[in-house]
Amino acid sequence: MYAARVRVLRQSCAPLTFPCPTCGTLGHRKDTHTRRVRDIAFGQIAYIELIVGEYRAACDCYKTFRSQVPGIEPRAEYTNRVRDAVFDRLLDDGMSIHRLQQSLQRDFLLNLSDGFLYDCLDWKVRHTDMPGYRQWTINNFSGTLCVDELHLGHRTLLLATDPLGNFPVAFALVSANDQGHMRRFLSNLKTHGFLPQVVVTDGSNLYPTVLAELWPAARHQLCVFHVIKDINARVFDALRRLRRKLAQKRGRKRRRADRARTNSETASVRGRPKRSRRTSCGSIVT
Repeated sequence: MYAARVRVLRQSCAPLTFPCPTCGTLGHRKDTHTRRVRDIAFGQIAYIELIVGEYRAACDCYKTFRSQVPGIEPRAEYTNRVRDAVFDRLLDDGMSIHRLQQSLQRDFLLNLSDGFLYDCLDWKVRHTDMPGYRQWTINNFSGTLCVDELHLGHRTLLLATDPLGNFPVAFALVSANDQGHMRRFLSNLKTHGFLPQVVVTDGSNLYPTVLAELWPAARHQLCVFHVIKDINARVFDALRRLRRKLAQKRGRKRRRADRARTNSETASVRGRPKRSRRTSCGSIVT
């Protein structure tokens, strides 16, 4: 059986003094703490053995605080590189939760729970300057809005992107993929000032009514990927039906041939002259 290689990297951040994370006042180290944080490495089980210092605060913000390492959140079990890998597969590759978990397990031997993946979404929102990013997206919006939904197990991620500018516009994690949540999501985009000229969606019935209400002047187009996917599905369905019909026709021909062969053999047997045989008493019976 294949044994995965385990790699442990040591990283220390425990100087004698460290600034307070709130006001920046230097505190003096009173102790050190060591813990392991799971990192990402292709085909390996990678850990970072992290040594951080605990400091007495010289301000009124805290009594004590610990040093923080860039790229690792306080008390986190995974580095931010793992979180970034989740977002790459979720937003760029459009994977579902199940496929995302399989991909990270296969490539990086990471066994991630559904709760951690949802926490990654919450973490991304908390670390994003949403008003500033929203204003940036409005200023750089091309006028074409692509709306899609990703099914993440018990949740659904509503995602709006600018396909020409190649950047996400907005997203929302909802409990159900229905028209009410979709109307609220798109209404927020309109309230924030997005006035698309073209809206690209899949063939779902969630969109036509809502888009006609919110942006009646916008052109509603279907995504080329989903159109080709539907065409391929219809072609494959027609091929399956044709194969079933051919198989049934071959079966009928085979059964008719078997019946004809059986009838021919029966007729030949009936047409043969009976052989005579001699009994024990010497008479001949035919």
